[in-house]
Amino acid sequence: MQRRATKTTRGPNAAEKRHLAWIKGREVCAATGAPGPVIGHHCEGSCFKHNKVLIGHWFVLGLSEFADAAVTRGGRRQFRWQYGPQSGLWLRQLEDYPHRDEVPDEVVEAIRSWGR
Repeated sequence: MQRRATKTTRGPNAAEKRHLAWIKGREVCAATGAPGPVIGHHCEGSCFKHNKVLIGHWFVLGLSEFADAAVTRGGRRQFRWQYGPQSGLWLRQLEDYPHRDEVPDEVVEAIRSWGR
């Protein structure tokens, strides 16, 4: 489902859409490393801002159904205990992204400083 623009935030731009499409096309879970189809999991929601930087459209992990259920039903604290912080998983996932140069530096720094 595509997030529409609201009064408080904008919808995803072309680079953010490309990033999400790449995540949904991955065949490896970012948390477990298990092969198979993945789900695009918005770590903090698509409208999330940190240090006044909109990172919600970028801060997406490709998770297997099992890992997505762990974070959705089990809670973020339990997920962090099992697999590590979502920001760390995202930074590792970014290393494989072929269009890394499209990700703004302030977004990467905001996610790095989020630390959860």
